[in-house]
Formats: sequence, C-alpha cells, structure tokens
Amino acid sequence: MSHFEDNGEVGEKTDNMNNICENRKRNFISTGLMVTAFAVAVGLLYGYFYDLNDDVLMKDILSGVYTGKPEGHNIQMLYPVSLFISIFYRIIRVADWYGLYLLVCQYLSLSLIMDFVAGKTKKALKAAAFVLLICSSLMLGHLVIVQYTFAVAMMCGAAAVLIAEGRDKTAAAFIVVAFLTRSEMTLLMLPLVMVVLFFRFIDNFRETGAFKKALTCFLMIAAGLLISEGIHFAGYSSAGWREFNSFFDSRTEVYDFYQVPDYDENKEFYDSIGLDKTEYELLINYNFGLDDEINADTMKKIAEYAASIKHEESLPSRLKAALPGYFYRLRSISFPKSFEYPMTDSPWNIVALILYVYVIVMAVIAILGDAAKKGALLIGKVIILFLGRSSLWLYILVRGRDPIRITHSLYMLEIIVLITVIAGIHAGRASTDDSEKVPFYKSPINILAAVLAVVMLIYIPVQADVTRRECLGRYEYNEVYEILESYFEEHSENFYFVDVYSSVAYEDNGFTYSQRMFNANGNKGSNSILMGGWASKSPIEKKKLTARGLPDNMQDAVLEANSFIAADKDTDMQWLTNYYEEKGISVSLTEIDEIAGEFVIYMVNSR
Repeated sequence: MSHFEDNGEVGEKTDNMNNICENRKRNFISTGLMVTAFAVAVGLLYGYFYDLNDDVLMKDILSGVYTGKPEGHNIQMLYPVSLFISIFYRIIRVADWYGLYLLVCQYLSLSLIMDFVAGKTKKALKAAAFVLLICSSLMLGHLVIVQYTFAVAMMCGAAAVLIAEGRDKTAAAFIVVAFLTRSEMTLLMLPLVMVVLFFRFIDNFRETGAFKKALTCFLMIAAGLLISEGIHFAGYSSAGWREFNSFFDSRTEVYDFYQVPDYDENKEFYDSIGLDKTEYELLINYNFGLDDEINADTMKKIAEYAASIKHEESLPSRLKAALPGYFYRLRSISFPKSFEYPMTDSPWNIVALILYVYVIVMAVIAILGDAAKKGALLIGKVIILFLGRSSLWLYILVRGRDPIRITHSLYMLEIIVLITVIAGIHAGRASTDDSEKVPFYKSPINILAAVLAVVMLIYIPVQADVTRRECLGRYEYNEVYEILESYFEEHSENFYFVDVYSSVAYEDNGFTYSQRMFNANGNKGSNSILMGGWASKSPIEKKKLTARGLPDNMQDAVLEANSFIAADKDTDMQWLTNYYEEKGISVSLTEIDEIAGEFVIYMVNSR
C-alpha cells in the first residue's frame, strides 16, 4: 500500500467517525426536543406531584420552609447534592428547585436512553418515539407522580446505556449523582448496571485494553462513591448529627423492616430499657418526638430486639417462603387498578418476558446457524441476568419491603440491560436486516416492535386513565391540607404541633398527603412541626423550635402558651394526656377550632 493510499484510508475513516458523531449529535438534539415536548405535555395534562409526604418534607428542608432558611442537611440525601440544591433556594427562594432537579434527572436520563436506541437504527426518530410510547405504557404514573427513588433508578438506567456505548466518564458521573441523591437505591441498582459493564467486556475481551477499560470504569465509579460518602461524612460530622444519624438508622430498621414489638408480649424487654406503656404508644403512633428518653441508644436496642424476633426463622426458610411470591409476580398479568395499591407488575413483567424470549430465540437461531458461539454467549447472558435479577428480587422480598418505586425500578433496569443485549445482537446488521430491504415479517426486530406495539395499545389507555384518576384524587384530597396550612399561616403568632398520622391521611380513601410541584406558596417558613417522623430529634428540628422562641425539648414546647396541637378529628388524643400523666404533669385538651370538617385544633392546658 502506498503512502497516499494509506492516508486516503485514514481520511475516509476520519470522515466516517465525523459523520457518526454528527449524526449522534443530531439524534440527541432531536430526542431531547421530543422528551422536552413530552414533559411539557405531561405537565399540562396532569401536573406534577411529589409522591409522598416524605418528598414534601425534603423539599421543605431544602427550601427553608422547615427552619425558615434553606438548609443543606436534607437527611435523606447525601450532603453535597443537598447543599447544592439549597444554594439555589438561597438565590431564588420562591422557585421549586428540588422539584425541578428531580424532573431534570428523570427526563435527561430518559433522553439518553432514547438516544441509545435511536443510535442503533437508521430510523432514529421513529425508534425514539417508539421508546417514548413504551415508557408511557410502563411508567407514566412515575413520571407524573415524582419520587426521588425512581428518579435515581432512571439515572442508573442512563448510566447503563452509557456504559454499553463506552461513555464511561459520563456514566460514572450519573451514578455518582444518583448515589448522592439516594445512596441505598443506587447500591440496589448498581449490580444490574455492572452486568452491562461485564457483558461489554466479554463482547470485546479480545480487543487490546478491553480489561483495562472495564476496570477503569469500575474504579471510577467506586472512587466517586467513596469520595461522595467521605464528603457526606464530613458534612454530618458534628456530635448532634452523629447522634441523630444513629437514631435515624435504627428508626428506619424498626419502621421499614421489623415493626415495633408488641408491648404486652414483650413487656419484660421494654421494662429493661426503661420504656413504659405510654412511651410505647408514642412509638406506635409515630409521635416519639415528644419523649427525649426515646433516643439513639433506646432506638438501637429496639431495632436489635425487633430484628432478633424477625430473624428467629432461618434465612433458608425465609427464602423458601419468598419464592412463591417471586414466581407469582413473574407470571401474574393484570391491569393496574390504581397508581400503587393494589400493586401489579404488569405490564413491566410482560415487556421483560417479551425481551427475554426475543434474546433466547435469536440465540437459538444463531446456534442452529453458523454462529454457535455467539448463540451460546447470548444464552449465558440471559442466565447471568436472570440470576442477578432473581437475587435482587429475593433480597427485597425477604426483607419485606417492596413498594412499586423499588420493584418497578428493578424491572426498568432489567429491561434496559435486555435492550443493550439486543442492541449488541443487531450491531452491524443494518445492511442485512433493514426493513426497507426485507419483508416486514422477515425482520426479527420488526416482529419484536410489533409485539411491543400490541402491549402499548392495550396498556397506554389504562395507564393514562390510572394517572388521571390519581392526580385528580390527590388534587382534591390535598385541598383540605391546604386549608389547614392556610389556617397556620393566618395564625402566625402561634405554633402548631401536628399528629404524625394525621399529616399522612385524614380519611381512608386510598390517598395520602402529597403536594403539587411548583405551587405558589413562596417557600415561606412554616409555624408547624410534626411530633415525630424521620426528621424528629434532628439538629434542624431543634433549630426550628428555638427559632420560634420555644424550648428545644418538644415535651416542654407543647406546653407553652402559644403552642397548639392539630390532629384528625377522628384521632383519639387520650395517648397525649396519658403520656403527660405518666410524666407527673396533669394536662387537658380544649378544642378551639375545626378545620374543613377534618382537623381539630387543640389547646393544651397544664395544671
């Protein structure tokens, strides 16, 4: 080959690379515009809601509603990202920066996932639109009713496709941001993301530097997580925050996984840690913020004791008990009746099954043809992925905590891994498997698209109706809470202690308190606080009480002259008078107002 011929070949390769980069740039811009239009349309049709009252409290801490000033210690999120968001609230207080952050995370992730699929076909925009419709049939409710857990899963999904494309630095950045946003969920999703990295390595292990690239990616992610955890540890290094974090971890174990042990059946244990029946009632109704004796040490003992009760049964026995439910969820097919309860895995399990069957069929075709090794490799990938997903599912089922924000996230990552496998099957096959050159029915990818289209036609109307009813129900349900908050604001000279379960729901109609994003309340500081909850006993709770001129001890603060209690009208408040009586303080409650026919405001009279 002559010198000139060599230069010409290099120039041709360079031109091809430039064309690929230019096409990818155009595709990403196009998919970005499509996702933006979709996000705007969804907002106009449904509005956006925070899923849980937990999300609202996180926003309130960041925005300054909780303490009066934006706070960088958000408790649920790692310190760097909490501080970052709080800075925006310091600049423009009235904006809903936390809601905007979650929406950017989920829609940017969706754009990258769509861009990955679009980049694997000549009909990029059609492919991107198809993915958007599939997402509508699967997770429309999650996109509208936003929860940081699912947003984190979407970021992990974006990281998975970025790794499949070899864009490791960007993938590592997404995983680090996801970890900062919710560390536990990121760690749960990470094994499936690493499966994509492993598949990429075994596909390219003959290439020079393949192992080094995979190892470098893994080390970048590990280093990012360790550095993030280190900065978070420094941000919560004060004695007050260390004490609270210990309490918070034990509280999470008790309420999320073990439950509070029954008092009558375990009286000897409660006597040994110095808790009486009235203090036990505070644990049951979640108003434990009243009692300083329920501290980090006490909660740790309760968590350890509750764990010992639950773990009396051996792990193999618990795994065996979880297996029927696991296999049932694989095969169960039904229409969702509401957003969350009763829970259903459809159509997530349907789409996952279709993709599994497709990969297996393509593997069999390869084995029967002249590509037995490739077919065997595909079967191996299916086995590895299924074993991995089974391990994660059994982990959450054995622990007994499987809300849809977790289970649907697992399905989403599994589906994305399958998509990367299918993309690998068809890499380089465009010239022989293009729908313009072969009949539609002879193109496997077209058949797959047709089957998925049937699922979309069935489930998109159902998901749209479920989402519509959920948003309408939340909007109407929250009106009573908005009236209560307006009452608090009108009586700004007073301070209100809110019964925890009353803050979650005031009637059993399938809805709980949430809040619509971007509401126009200006993020003004509030003059109310829960008598328990996950922020209870934190330094920022003490800061909130002292800023209002109240004792940082809630038991004493409730008895102040300008302090009142708000509770659902159907709540029996005898627990409160019993608690104070046990402490040697005689109190009575006087009803002074009723709000919207659902809440009662009480004055606490001490004698």
